[in-house]
Amino acid sequence: MDQPGYPHLLAPLTVRGKEIRNRIVSSPHATGWEHPGGLISDKEVDYHVRKAAGGVGLVMTFGSATVDPSTAASYGSIALWNPANERQLRRLADGVHARGGLVMSQMTHMGHRGSSKVALTPVRGVSDLPEPEHREVAVPLTVEELHTLARRFVDVALRLHRCGWDGAEVTSFAHLIEQFWDPAINTRTDEYGGSLENRMRFGKEVVAAVRAAVPDEFILGFRMSLDPRSGGRRIGTSPDELFTIATEMAATGNIDLLSVTGGDAMTRPALSVAMGPDFVPAVTAGDAAARVTAAVDVPVILAGRVNSGPAGEAALADGKADLVVMTRALIADPDLPRKLADGGRVRPCIGINQGCIGRLYQHYPIVCSVNPAIRDPGLEHVPPTASPRRVVVVGAGVAGLEAARNAALKGHDVVVLERAGWVGGRARLNAVHGWRPSWRQYLDFLAAELADLGVAVRCGAAVSAAEVLALAPSVVIVATGSRLRSMPGMALVDADEVIASPPPARADGVAVVIDDDGGFVAPTAAAALAEQGWSVTIATPLPALAAEVDATQIRFVHERLAKADPTVIPDVRLLPEPGADVVLEHVLTGAIRTFRSPGIVVVAGHRRSENGLRGELLAARPELDVRLVGDALAPRGFDAATADGALTGAAID
Repeated sequence: MDQPGYPHLLAPLTVRGKEIRNRIVSSPHATGWEHPGGLISDKEVDYHVRKAAGGVGLVMTFGSATVDPSTAASYGSIALWNPANERQLRRLADGVHARGGLVMSQMTHMGHRGSSKVALTPVRGVSDLPEPEHREVAVPLTVEELHTLARRFVDVALRLHRCGWDGAEVTSFAHLIEQFWDPAINTRTDEYGGSLENRMRFGKEVVAAVRAAVPDEFILGFRMSLDPRSGGRRIGTSPDELFTIATEMAATGNIDLLSVTGGDAMTRPALSVAMGPDFVPAVTAGDAAARVTAAVDVPVILAGRVNSGPAGEAALADGKADLVVMTRALIADPDLPRKLADGGRVRPCIGINQGCIGRLYQHYPIVCSVNPAIRDPGLEHVPPTASPRRVVVVGAGVAGLEAARNAALKGHDVVVLERAGWVGGRARLNAVHGWRPSWRQYLDFLAAELADLGVAVRCGAAVSAAEVLALAPSVVIVATGSRLRSMPGMALVDADEVIASPPPARADGVAVVIDDDGGFVAPTAAAALAEQGWSVTIATPLPALAAEVDATQIRFVHERLAKADPTVIPDVRLLPEPGADVVLEHVLTGAIRTFRSPGIVVVAGHRRSENGLRGELLAARPELDVRLVGDALAPRGFDAATADGALTGAAID
């Protein structure tokens, strides 16, 4: 059937006699959720089945899922080699099929990108050269061990087939197979080293062995990068060799789907492309994928910042690929395929990474900055209330807006009061004046949702207790945010103020930025000051600048600060010494360093909740139901604020 809005994206595709109902793919990825011993949890099963319920064509699961007990990712991974997983594998496959999707699992060996830190046993790899990101030195695999590993891939593929899965994907992406390709890593002198033909041997042997063992209807995929973009002259196979590898792998006749992307996971610069945040162009690897798509006879899956329906449709229409990976977009809105077909409003993926893949690379479980239901699945469907109430939300940052949306979804009569002339709070500050313009998409989504739900949003409104009580609320949600903590006798400027309106440099021209936050705020303020002519020093109690920024994004902090050329002083904290001087104390040694009367002292971090309204309301009406959310409850980040707001709004009976 023709799909007028997305004729390419929503068209079916048949592979090995199995119909994929559209060209939207959720790629294999880890979640960082609890997987003791690599066992599959109920939450993991439900998460993937939910995507099928939303209409995705092909659900691919378990990034870095292991085929052998000797290898596991540093952030945890599913142990496909373990027969104890078979019950959950069957449940997952049955669940996806019942909702109209196909399901495949990634399977891999990490090589020297594994971790020895948990078991204290050495990782196994191509050679004994250290891996640059994890710094592991592997024990080189013998030829006999490589043959055994190929059989391990076969064993896992057969297990997946027995459990009802449609197929499996062998990955090379920064893992053992790709490590064989790279002459900077592969120093072997046997039949697996030297020429490109030899370096490709192990990967070809794996897919040939799997193809020969599984039934004809079982789909076999292969995943690889087309350009490592590793930021180092001797790291990563060249794009020309990767093109040759891609076309030769497709020509073997052993694979049915070729999944390609750009970047890699060997280094942080490469990771910043492969798992690109909003600093990276959309459809990042599109041109490289188009070259391969034109040269091979198997369907090509393109991954890399395909975050919206229009982007996916354009990539397919332009011949860049046959299917597109929209994993982060599906995390933001699992119903994206259905909404594209029906014309519904999609909760946008803003691609900032801090809730999903960025957290994974910091060894935290994934959530989503714009979809709190990833953390709390109960928010997927907010049941209507039997007793509608009058709810006043004070503050229209992301916590207040999410609270208002969920309260209105329950059927409550909701009004939002915001003292500023606009909605969005600190998210809007980031979007308009900072480095994250993509926040606008999320704020626009929330505004449209509230308009559809009939929620009145009054900007420029007074937020006194009397004004709130005049609206006769039965519930008040205080989402009034936070402010910078003061230090008596010290003239400190909130980094937010500098980002919004950086002052021109004074005659002395010296600015000190205190980074207690560890994120984007201090670097953004520092860059803004430098553009106004200030000479900037950034001091932080953390061991490095922007130490809380994840590995997929830290590169861009340094790139954007390059022109500012700040002096960075790690491991120092600001002492509360009254006066014009800035006194810094080393957090380990106690050594003191003093800046004499700098022109401006800017602070990011250590904020105080702005929630005095709660006390004023309760003093006037002690029986009133008053709830705090977001920074008004406790200063944290955006992800916590969106979750707080959504949970609070949904909890009003």
